[in-house]
This record gives sequence, structure tokens and C-alpha cells, in this order.
Amino acid sequence: MSFGPLSRQRKNDGKQTVQRRMKYLGIDLGSSFIKTVFMDADAKSIVDRRSDEMPGKTECAVRGAYEIDAAQIVRKVTDVIEEYAAGYPEEIEGLLLSVQMHGFVYSVPHRRDMYVSWQDMRCLNQRKGDRRTYLEYLEELIPKCDMTENGVYLKPAMGMCNLYAMLEDDPSIPRNGTLYTLGSYIIYSLTGKNVTHAESFAPLGFLDVHHRCLHEKIIQKMDFGRIAFPEIVWKDCEVCGIYRTGNCKIKVFPDYGDMQVAVLGSDVHEGDMVINTATASQVAYVSSEFVPGGYEIRPYFGDRFLYTISNMPAGRNLAVLVDFMKEIVFEMTEIKISTAEVWEKVHSLAGQQDENLQVDVNFYKNPYFVKGGSIQHIFQDNLHIGTRFSAAYQNMAETYWKYAAILTESVGEINGIVCSGGVNWRTPELVRKIQKISGKQCRLSTMKDEAAAGLLCLAVECSKKQMKRIVKGAYEI
Repeated sequence: MSFGPLSRQRKNDGKQTVQRRMKYLGIDLGSSFIKTVFMDADAKSIVDRRSDEMPGKTECAVRGAYEIDAAQIVRKVTDVIEEYAAGYPEEIEGLLLSVQMHGFVYSVPHRRDMYVSWQDMRCLNQRKGDRRTYLEYLEELIPKCDMTENGVYLKPAMGMCNLYAMLEDDPSIPRNGTLYTLGSYIIYSLTGKNVTHAESFAPLGFLDVHHRCLHEKIIQKMDFGRIAFPEIVWKDCEVCGIYRTGNCKIKVFPDYGDMQVAVLGSDVHEGDMVINTATASQVAYVSSEFVPGGYEIRPYFGDRFLYTISNMPAGRNLAVLVDFMKEIVFEMTEIKISTAEVWEKVHSLAGQQDENLQVDVNFYKNPYFVKGGSIQHIFQDNLHIGTRFSAAYQNMAETYWKYAAILTESVGEINGIVCSGGVNWRTPELVRKIQKISGKQCRLSTMKDEAAAGLLCLAVECSKKQMKRIVKGAYEI
């Protein structure tokens, strides 16, 4: 997708020219916030923004569960739409959703619909009557070779694993319910159609991404054959339904994966690699080929694929070091300093470096890092605030480039690196380390909020498609 000239004219009976401005609502559903951008596709600009808190997790007796009342999320989204529709009657052309992935809603009668988040880890619980966890059992039931065409592999955050744990743990829940992604649940609430984009559905684990179909063998192995799955669309600008409110008839587009939207908004060129460093972090590469390897392959815009390695060191890893400093100050002085104050001091000491000191920031256990982090080679004069963070950036950059090499085995030479995410924007020291270690030209994404930039790209592209249909007479003006 790319920005290009837009035509907004149509002749009416050969006598009159009608101009129509296309405005779109873009809603990004993250873990902490629901962020909204109101966009003018003609002007290729963001007219307004707002941010609302995502509803909090609910109490649940199941260990490792992370559930949110799905109706509350829908209510928040609906309130935003209604507010903008009232302020801009007859001007909103469409609704675009950028949605956190891996989670799901499993709906059955007489049971409250809950969104089971990607942060849910119930599949790590011990299976009933078994010494193995649900995940360990599934790894034996579904070998890695069975998942190759899906582009993803079994892991704790995967919706498929946690849905299996949920149904096995509570046999009273019927196995003939309806499955939704978070985005398709919202689309269903607005239009009555359970429709999801392949980008959003693939991370659940059920989709054969290579052949564009459900992986029936896996579904049968898990005894999920009676579950109603959402309709999966692959076209990027397909209208899923219409939401009517007041004088507005808003076209609802499919739910796009939040990572894919952020990559789209990062202005990635052919041959570029993306290093996204926010609360979490990934290295990614866009390809038109499906070549399995030591990475995930996710559907991406324009019938392409996004090769991805997740679980990279990120903002939450640096937060461990920051929180330790805050704790020291408080324990010694009973003064509570803010995270912003710590970072202000850290940035002021960016020149402090020591080549001996090593900081392994991989404090969070995951499939790539299982031993925890460390600080090594401390001498009497090298353990300072600046040197510690400089060594942390060094470790992060080395880790990114190490795993980027796994991608290059399949994709070939990398031309340049796009550094996206809030941490990269706020920490130029990290970007400089990445450039030095990789030997590649690094640049920041075009906007600090890549999700907003990606939604704007989508709004422009969808606007083009809709105008073509209007010109052909598919829609009335």
C-alpha cells in the first residue's frame, strides 16, 4: 500500500460533479488503552485523537487466567463510535480496527462472554489426571511439523492452547460454541456478522496460512469439530457489514492485527527489517514468499507475509533496572521518584560506557531465554548508572541482530533497519547501538505512533477502493 493521488469526483447524469469527503474512524485496541484516531482520507491527515482505558481484568478462580468482560469492551468501542457519529453526521465512511492478537472470545448460551487475553497462561496449568501441563500435552498431541503451514507454533499465549485448557478444565462448557477473535466479536456486535481478517485469526493457531484454510487435522485432534469459527477474509479492504447510527451508515472493515498495522505505519521499504521496541519487542521482515524457518509467518497486507521473531528484550526489561533504582531511593530516603525522573537522569549519563561491563537484560523467561538475566564483569570503578544502561542497550542490540540473522537465512540481505516503538523513539542511544552492531543504516518510523500511521494508510487505501465502487455505481452517494 502507498499514498497516491485521490479522485473524489463523479459525474451525475453528465451535468453535475459531486464531491464527497471520506472520513474514517480508526480504533486501536491495546492491552492498556483503546486509542481512537479520526481521519480525513482525502487530506491524508488525522483530524482528532482520543484515548480511553481498556476495561480491567475480572476476578477468575483459574490460575493464570486473564479475562475481561467482552461486553464492556464492546460498550467502550460503541460509545466512541456514537460520539463521533453525533459530531460528524453523514461524514464517517468507515470503521477500521487494529486489534491485539492471540486472544479470543468463546461464546456459549447462559455463560457470560469473556475475552481471554494473550496474557492468559492457563495452558501452563497441570492437566487433570496428568503430570503434564496442558501445553506439554498439546506439544505431544500436535508435533511441530503439524504447525509448519500455520506459520505459528504452540506457545503459552496462543488462543488455541488456552481454549483447550479452558474446555478440558471445565467439562460443563459445551464444545459447540462460537469462537471469535476480539475484533470479530466487536464486528459481530456492530453488524451481526462474525467476520475476521486472516491477520487477526492466524495467531490463534487454527489457520493454515500457506493454503488459506482452516487446519482441519488440528481442529479434529483437539475435538473442536463442532465449534463455529468466524468467517475469514484475506482482502485488506473488504467491507464486513454496516453499522447504522443516527444519519450515519458506517462501513465496518475487518479487524487487522495490531503488529501488522504498526509495521505498515513504519514506512517499511522492500528489503527493510523492522525492530519494534515497545513494552514488548519483535524483529520482523516483509516477504512475498512463504518459507518456514525459525520464526513465525503471519499474514500481512497486500497478500504478503510478515516473518516475525517475538519475545525480544523490550521496554519491560529495561523497566526492571528502572524499578530497582526507584526501590533503592525509596528504601534509603522514603522518597518516591517517578519513572520519568529516572529516565531523565539515565539519558543525561548516556556518555558513560565501559566495555567490560555486561548486562543481560533477558529477565523474562520465554522459549528463547530460560535462565534469566545478569550483570557481569563488575570491577571497582565501572558499575554506574550510565554504564549499566549502556551495557543494557548493547545487549539488546546484539540480541536483535543475532535473531535478525535467523530471518536473513531465508530472506537474504537486509538493506536497512526501521526502528519503531516508543522505546526506540525515546532512546536514541539504543538506536545508535543497533546501527553500530548491525552495520546497517537505521531510521525511525515515520510517526511516533505507528498504529495511527498504519490506520491512516489503511483509511487512504480503503477510501480508494470505495471510491472506485462509487464510480461504478455500486454505492449511492
